[in-house]
Amino acid sequence: MSGVVAVLPLDDRPVTYRQIAELGQLSGATVLLPPRHMLGRRGALGDLPALTEWLDQAAGRSDAVVVSLNQLVHGGYVPSRRTTETMADWLPRLQVLHRLRDTRPDLRVYAHAVLMRTKARNDAGAEPVYWADHGRHFGDLSRELYRAEHGRPDQVADARAAIPAELVTDLVRRRVQLHQLHLHALSMAADGVIDLLAVTPEDTTAESMSTSEREWLQAWIRRYGLAERALCYPGADEVGSVLLGRAVLGIAGRPAPTALVLCAVDGGLDRIAAYEDVPVGQTITAQLKAAGLRRTGSVNSADLVVAVHPPGLPERDWFHPSAGQAAAQDRGAAAQVLADQVAELVGRGHRVVVADVADANGADPALVEALSARLPLDRLAGYAGWNTAGNSIGSALAQGCATILSPDVPGLARRRVLTRRFLDDWAYQTQGRALLRPTATTHPSTLSAEPDATMLAVEALLAERLAELPGLAGACRLRRGSVHLPWGRAFEVDFELDAAEEHDG
Repeated sequence: MSGVVAVLPLDDRPVTYRQIAELGQLSGATVLLPPRHMLGRRGALGDLPALTEWLDQAAGRSDAVVVSLNQLVHGGYVPSRRTTETMADWLPRLQVLHRLRDTRPDLRVYAHAVLMRTKARNDAGAEPVYWADHGRHFGDLSRELYRAEHGRPDQVADARAAIPAELVTDLVRRRVQLHQLHLHALSMAADGVIDLLAVTPEDTTAESMSTSEREWLQAWIRRYGLAERALCYPGADEVGSVLLGRAVLGIAGRPAPTALVLCAVDGGLDRIAAYEDVPVGQTITAQLKAAGLRRTGSVNSADLVVAVHPPGLPERDWFHPSAGQAAAQDRGAAAQVLADQVAELVGRGHRVVVADVADANGADPALVEALSARLPLDRLAGYAGWNTAGNSIGSALAQGCATILSPDVPGLARRRVLTRRFLDDWAYQTQGRALLRPTATTHPSTLSAEPDATMLAVEALLAERLAELPGLAGACRLRRGSVHLPWGRAFEVDFELDAAEEHDG
């Protein structure tokens, strides 16, 4: 039984929309998504009445629903950061979930919400406009508030003084509104309206307002006794994919699959990745639980092996590169060891996904090179190495869940998913994005335009890198002229992949 899952995604970006559709194909499940125009273009407010109606109707044809509360309540991820609405405005929008529970008690409801990030940069790309002038100051205030709340020496007064008081009040009010949503969602989980809730802090640090809010939510989860129904862990864009994996496994009605976590670096899972606030091992444990996987210590009993390339020391960030970082921060030795282990396990018939969290905002080229030298990449059950550690771990696990459910799915579906991840995470994020920086305005995340010549250069680079990927090069090809920046910024890329025979025809 493959089942039908209705998904109301976080927004319309490739990783939150297209990736979910392709994972559905990989799993063999039927995935229903709202028409893209309902979600709002480039972070604009979604059509809330139309989305609610769509969810109501789609759920009637589904075995499970996966719902972004940011989208359902606020019309998208970016609008949820910018909203000035109060609880009286947004609370009625959750009634659709109550109706679904009343009319379809057998329907599985998986919901997720992203905890507002604490970005310490002067960049208002997806934040309120005052972030352009005070982003760094808000980062300082966030850190000092956390220290004060945890009994450590702080400089809250100085940090507050650097920001106009009305802006501090505005930011706190926005965070309170989202925190109220998270608390109300916990109550819905306690009442059985939501079967599983994931609240995920995004872009944070170990000392921040986001960390305080995570700790508060986890305290309420313990008080409710909701450890099996509510989770709070680092992540954001990948959560819809993870819960889709959870949904299709649940529909299949099979016992919870088991997963072995493999890391070739002693102590590597104890490291805290960039943009996160807990050791990566904790993130993995929570992500496994969200996906509906049980952890095992035996490779022979594992349905899935999760091979983790842990955070490197010192940190490396492909979106904010420092001069000479590639040479100064080589992860080659760890990459070689992990690639050897992956190749051996794949050769013995194990289902292996690779989560590359060595770097932020892009894959480690040393690992891709090492894997490519040892095995055809289409023999992997999944791969991811983009953005934050939570994003990569969840994306890899979602692919693994899909292959567990439908191991005999046509090879093209698996190769298409893998090709997209390698081209996005490795070819674009670590290499192709650098071609766009000369066209950037004040910040590399926002472009003044998409010059045809520049995008053609990016497309040519991606095509060259695809030819270097063993096991994937002959299966898919980039559709000519399809490479573009869906939100008009360098942060994400999109492109079309055709089967090689379709391309040739």
